[in-house]
Amino acid sequence: MGILAYVVPPMSLFHFTEDRKKELKQRVIDNSLLEVLSYPQSKKDELIEDMIYWETQRVKRVSWGFKKKRELSYWNRFRQRYVKTLDEEDKAYIFKEAIFNYTDEIVGNFNPKTYRFSVQIIPRFLDFLMNASSLKRFYSYTKSFINENLVLTGDLERIGKLSHEATLIYTPTHVSNLDSILIGTALHQAGLDPVMYGAGLNLFRSKLIGYFMKNLGAYKVDRLKVHELYKNVLKEYTTSSLEMGFHNLFFPGGTRSRSGAVEKKLKLGLMGGGIKAYIRNLQHKKKNKNIFVIPMNLSSHLTLEAETLIDDFLRAVGKSRYIIENDEFSKPQRIFSFLKTYTKLHSKTFIHFGDPLDLFGNQVDQNGVSMDRHGRTIDIQKYVEKNRKILLNEDRDQNYTRELGQSLLEVFHKNNRVLSTHLVAFTLYEYIASQNKGDIYQFSRKHAYFKPIPVGVVCEQIDVVRKILSDLSAKNKISYSDSLRKKTSSEILHNALRIFATYHKRKTIYRKGNEIYIGDIFLLYYYHNRLVGYNIEGALRGSL
Repeated sequence: MGILAYVVPPMSLFHFTEDRKKELKQRVIDNSLLEVLSYPQSKKDELIEDMIYWETQRVKRVSWGFKKKRELSYWNRFRQRYVKTLDEEDKAYIFKEAIFNYTDEIVGNFNPKTYRFSVQIIPRFLDFLMNASSLKRFYSYTKSFINENLVLTGDLERIGKLSHEATLIYTPTHVSNLDSILIGTALHQAGLDPVMYGAGLNLFRSKLIGYFMKNLGAYKVDRLKVHELYKNVLKEYTTSSLEMGFHNLFFPGGTRSRSGAVEKKLKLGLMGGGIKAYIRNLQHKKKNKNIFVIPMNLSSHLTLEAETLIDDFLRAVGKSRYIIENDEFSKPQRIFSFLKTYTKLHSKTFIHFGDPLDLFGNQVDQNGVSMDRHGRTIDIQKYVEKNRKILLNEDRDQNYTRELGQSLLEVFHKNNRVLSTHLVAFTLYEYIASQNKGDIYQFSRKHAYFKPIPVGVVCEQIDVVRKILSDLSAKNKISYSDSLRKKTSSEILHNALRIFATYHKRKTIYRKGNEIYIGDIFLLYYYHNRLVGYNIEGALRGSL
């Protein structure tokens, strides 16, 4: 792995000037309007009616008092204008107004001064707060605990080279709202360019966090706006930014993993913009036409919002709740407590940069050439040609994006790094499951997990799980590191107990004498889920 000297590429966010920002906005407006006006009248009417209905429902849900009355009045007038308008030009203007408003709301910003301040001063400031450091150290030290506790792996040298020759889409797994901060730090530490990324509108409500997001490339995503026109504008924003050569970051899981598991299903709406941007690049004969995908795996012993996330997941299994308004990330004192825990424990967060993929899920070599599974060169331009013409084809391109999504899922599971907290939580939960009939809900109601488990039994079961993990790792299906292999099961258990005892308000597991007690079965289940999806459960239960 090589760490690169920081070089500003030809089209980086450092060049996202006001003029480029205006250009991006105009592209989004023009392209979105052009697409809408190409629809038959029935489709256009449907878009408007759908927008008005869902916007009205959103206002009723989130607004109060005078603001609610004003916004409902606006959408009522909007409906009347559209219904009464017969002239096609006037109707086009109404669409343009809606598209302009959404684009203006979505568009992000990047301030180089804020970026340089954030990557140099903020880690020092947090280190100062966490460790009660002296002012002398604040000005003199070179690394903060954030940098020291981030472990970057992967072929960063190759990714850095490709970032100067193509546009990159980073696609990380998503566990916590801290992920964006950690990824931004990791990119800087690796000498890679900052990126544009979408962030939920709720995250901008904190004045401090919102200030940095507004100035570090984040664009706003309002997940309460569920209608097609808004989604189309949002997708066009990402498409146009990629076409202009700005690197992007998408969380393909959509939101943080509520269950704690590695992503099993992906939301690929924004990812589809990559193929559209690539086709436009080809049509315009752009020199740096390629767009590559960089899968990323984030692995941490603890998750800041674990308690809120797992509670939310268990309340609404099978349903997607997009926004948690008051989780731990909205409470600065919990963030500081979490970071302080990591400082004291010298606990590491691992960020693995996977091998680059093209937009069709194929591996990419050192020179950006696509390769099939047998290592043969592929001309991906032919994927989007018909009769030697480069054309958009919505059905075809959606299929390509689904194939990319399948490749990402395989990579996410292959590069999932096993940590002591995941290993111990998985072992303990599966042991409880083997001793009791039912599921997580029944275990909690029956208090079946109150019975202590002898340390010797726990270590024996950890050994069984480790053997299974070792076999999976040999088949390149999971990342089971040498550092964990070299530890004894007793050492792994001790490490997990030490980490679990430090942060969460609810005890996860704890030890009394030679017995292990389960404090919170839900948190245990959350950390256990990181190793779900490999069929370890069947092999483990067969050994009990």
